[in-house]
Amino acid sequence: MVRLYDSTVMNINEMIRNKLFFSLDRVLGKGIYKQVTSVEEDIRNPRIEEKLNNIINHARDTVPYYNAYKNSNDISQMPVVNKSIIRKDSQSFISSLYDKNELIKVTTSGSSGTPMEFYRDSNKRIRQIAEVIYLGIPVKYYFGMKHGFIRATHPKSRLNLMLQNEIHIDPTKLSDENLEKIRAEIKEMKCIIGFPSTLYEIALYCERKGDTPEQFNMIGIICTAEPLLDKQRAAIQRVFGCPIQVRYAAEELGLIAVQNPGEPFYRINQASFYVEILKLDSDFPCEEGEEGRIVITDLEAKAMPLIRYDTGDLGVIKTEEISGERIVTLSSISGRKIEMLYSPSGEKISPFSINVKMKDVKGVIKFQFIQKDKNNYTMKVVADEEHYNETELLRILHGILGENAMISIEMVDMIKPLASGKTAYIVNEYIRKD
Repeated sequence: MVRLYDSTVMNINEMIRNKLFFSLDRVLGKGIYKQVTSVEEDIRNPRIEEKLNNIINHARDTVPYYNAYKNSNDISQMPVVNKSIIRKDSQSFISSLYDKNELIKVTTSGSSGTPMEFYRDSNKRIRQIAEVIYLGIPVKYYFGMKHGFIRATHPKSRLNLMLQNEIHIDPTKLSDENLEKIRAEIKEMKCIIGFPSTLYEIALYCERKGDTPEQFNMIGIICTAEPLLDKQRAAIQRVFGCPIQVRYAAEELGLIAVQNPGEPFYRINQASFYVEILKLDSDFPCEEGEEGRIVITDLEAKAMPLIRYDTGDLGVIKTEEISGERIVTLSSISGRKIEMLYSPSGEKISPFSINVKMKDVKGVIKFQFIQKDKNNYTMKVVADEEHYNETELLRILHGILGENAMISIEMVDMIKPLASGKTAYIVNEYIRKD
């Protein structure tokens, strides 16, 4: 039976929230608890082959794009797809069993700088929530626990923040004034979830103020969206003195793999995903230990199946033997390089503040934002000219960087990708020169 709370690390208030949440789940029939137990069983006893056959058959029978692959019975015979392919005709990737207007739209640009819309049904959404709950247990994070969530957007209402016992941490501008406010807030928290780069800045600020782990009640840290660098890990652990979990996830997919405290590798979430590592210049599989493209098949997405979806990241797959059990892992993940920006006044700007706001700009197919020097910035844009609005783009950028920022817009036909296939959407030439 899944342990949904821990009285040794939670107070009465937190446990009441936890019990209320799962009681409402049962009464309303949302099925979150049922999915949590399903995730646990599927991780303990993965049904990869069965689920692969099911999603392939479902896609061939109900998804227009896959109708041409009626005779493809094996995953290796299915095509590798990516954002560019899906973008050309996203409607053809939606199952005929679903009404697009009734699906949940997910907008993502990710670290590729390519805004995209994906669709999922309510069952997939519930599954994602269940995975976050279950996979948070190794770091002792339970629903209802007082926690901070670092995000550039603020989509949750005050009511939801209160019910979930969550404090929003805005990483957009990391001024000393803002960091002091965050420092005061996190002393109430037991867990922080979010970007390593922001956590690192918070940790360094707290350290400058003389804080040590004894000043906090922190039980665990969960890093998302970026790789956790060694220097960041050292500083975060030095200041907060608690275990760290690193999550590898994608908005359009969910929680793909986790690096639990004390483990150098990422455990693949085999409950919901089949992971392949393919060669850089072909769709043939890499040997174990060879770096290649991370290609994901979502075993749970029925409304918009993503089969052999090239994430644009690079990774190495390796089988680990732990307590007599063989576990498929990602021994490394790369290809995601994020750089900090600075306003003309010298204030640090989270790169995610650019990324998130670009979702609101119509007509931008691809972008790359470059800080040239202290005051000068260039935004390269591949645009759909029919819908593109440069005035709106400049308004958003000045809102982030300040009116004194000298921003030039450069219209281009293409933006050169990294070796991983992704585009570095933030480049800071000013830091590199310095």
